[in-house]
Amino acid sequence: MEGEWKRKRETIEHYDRLASIYDSLYGEEQSIKIGLALRNVKVGSGDLLLDIGCGTGILMEFVASMIEHYVGLDLARKALKVASERSRRLRVKSKVSLIRADADYLPFRAGSFSIIFALTLLQNIPEPSRTLMEILRVARDKSQIVITGLKKSFTKEEFDELICSIWRDHTFLEAPGSKDFIVVIKVKDK
Repeated sequence: MEGEWKRKRETIEHYDRLASIYDSLYGEEQSIKIGLALRNVKVGSGDLLLDIGCGTGILMEFVASMIEHYVGLDLARKALKVASERSRRLRVKSKVSLIRADADYLPFRAGSFSIIFALTLLQNIPEPSRTLMEILRVARDKSQIVITGLKKSFTKEEFDELICSIWRDHTFLEAPGSKDFIVVIKVKDK
């Protein structure tokens, strides 16, 4: 347990250090992933969307005007501060909730969300399968889930095996030159 929290603290410190420059370093790359995912996910005005590991809130730029409510969750305080500033700048603050919480212990009731994104998250998690179980728990029946994993942290076979441990039915998306594996899951009745 101590090793798990040590790794999480290191990840928090890393993303807090990068918070002010994250978008300039990785914004374009993240935007490409998000664009590809959104071409494969149906987003509607009644959707409640959870962005696990939301960081600076880049996804918010793409979806906040299209959905009922955006919930961003992260452990890094400074990243959440940047996300909060983004929600003010976009004038969507009333449709946005930002929460400092752990992806392994999501503070939501089962079946709460119709769309869930977990971008560039799993490689930072000590036990990704536990995180995936939490994602499944908070997903509604017939929800849509987008998950990415860095290719430098997983082989395609390892990432597929991890996803298959929870969902057999998923689709890999190909983004030319992407540093990530990207999967879309359409949850059937749980």
